Amino acid sequence: MTSTKYIRDNLDAMRKSLEKRDSKFPLEELLALDEKVRKSEHEIQELRTERNKGNEQVAEVKKSGKEADRKLIERLTEIKKEIEEIENALPKDKERLDYLLWNVPNIAHESVPKGKDDSENPEIRKWGTVKKAALDGTHEEILNKLGLIDIETASRVSGARFFYLRGDLALLEQSVLRFSMDLLAKKGFTPISPPFMLRKEVYGGIVPFATFEDALYRVSSLREVAEGNTTEKMDEDLFLISTTEHPMIALHAEEIIPVAKLPIKYVGISPAFRKELGAHGKDTKGIFRVHQFIQTEQVVICKQEDSWKFFNEMIGNIEEIWKTLGIPHRIIEICSGDLSSRDAKSYDCEAWIPSQQKYREVASCSNVTDWQSRRLGIKYEEGGEKKYAHTLNATGVPTPRALIPIIENNLNADGTVTVPDALVPYMGKRTIGR
Repeated sequence: MTSTKYIRDNLDAMRKSLEKRDSKFPLEELLALDEKVRKSEHEIQELRTERNKGNEQVAEVKKSGKEADRKLIERLTEIKKEIEEIENALPKDKERLDYLLWNVPNIAHESVPKGKDDSENPEIRKWGTVKKAALDGTHEEILNKLGLIDIETASRVSGARFFYLRGDLALLEQSVLRFSMDLLAKKGFTPISPPFMLRKEVYGGIVPFATFEDALYRVSSLREVAEGNTTEKMDEDLFLISTTEHPMIALHAEEIIPVAKLPIKYVGISPAFRKELGAHGKDTKGIFRVHQFIQTEQVVICKQEDSWKFFNEMIGNIEEIWKTLGIPHRIIEICSGDLSSRDAKSYDCEAWIPSQQKYREVASCSNVTDWQSRRLGIKYEEGGEKKYAHTLNATGVPTPRALIPIIENNLNADGTVTVPDALVPYMGKRTIGR
């Protein structure tokens, strides 16, 4: 986890960052607890030293056949009580201190703009000419007419925010995923197919688990394990991943990476699962906000001084994906009030949705600096010194969300959809709906 020494060494930057974020994180409580715990541990050590010396004196006196000094015996009794009192109070203080250390926000980069929420995220740049012509309904209505989607049946068998993709739409999903994988692999990103579940203790190093747990699907099961002649019941406490990034970062937990192997660049592909709590009444129609999706994801683990270079490279990769697909989009910077507590800086890419006449998020790019690596123990060795690596993540494409701008921006007057040139080799056709 983040250490108290790191916080003390970076106290001014931490205070400025929390103020910029308008964070309610109790930094002063953390500092007071840190001082109290260190003082208590020092007192215990001094009392133990005094006790050991006293015991030695008593032993020497007894060897000589004399009676030990009564005041010394009384003092040793007092020392025992004092140690017990401090030791009884210490676990509670340590538990609270550990909780705060696991949940302390990252230090926001000084360039992050001040803002209260997502309404104040500034636009950095945009690309493409937006389509303003009226469409024949929403993406759900378009796809229903083409017989390519079935949300009604999915809601009946699985619940709200689930879906069936049919025919060419299922092929389009696979095509855009493979297109993004191929594009990123050519840029030196190693393809990874990761586990779809993580242990709780691992997840706690990747995200601020206390506030993040409610968004995760928990998979808890009892299993019997045979040990010799006995059978023991084991409780497996696992969580379905909410993004492909998480198991790829965990791949290097508790590892010291030779500096010659950096940077490590991955493009992962996997399903992801989110409860989408707090999104009631928001994007309930169609396939924009769902509980289950498939995505490709960029992950970089690098030297500390290189992370901003890769941050720019990764957001550039996102832009290249959407430019190649021919979809109008823009890049916005996440302001301090909207910035995740683990991120030092983050950009979003938003694609144009004609039926909504606005841009909507389809990708994000974040530099987490050393926030995850300190919690997971990801280090690299350079010149005999061990340093915490920097970790970064950025979306490739998320489906089915990415299908919406592709469908809507390529809808023809006859209700068919033109397949973007970049996807034709994967689809094997230029038109959907005929």
